Amino acid sequence: MSINGMSAPPDLSMETLRHLLTDTQSRQVLLTTKIRQYKDRYQTSLELLEERLDRGEGSEHPDWEDSIEWRTAVESLTRTQQMQSLLEWLLTLKKPSSVS
Repeated sequence: MSINGMSAPPDLSMETLRHLLTDTQSRQVLLTTKIRQYKDRYQTSLELLEERLDRGEGSEHPDWEDSIEWRTAVESLTRTQQMQSLLEWLLTLKKPSSVS
């Protein structure tokens, strides 16, 4: 496979890309579940929880720790979705005939 004149690593096969895509999809399910658990626990959005904590409402434990973990999960989900898009794009570029 070649993108803008650059060759992909030789060990980047269709099978490897499909495995990476499957791993990415599994990670999305885990992160989405974790985010939903926080939403259910706090009965609000992350942004509203953060605003409440900024006003000094809530406790350090577990509210602040949960908000940090929740924010991390949201940001990780965004990156994971971007990775999924990239892998899907690579799979469309890589022709089955180029599999080693």
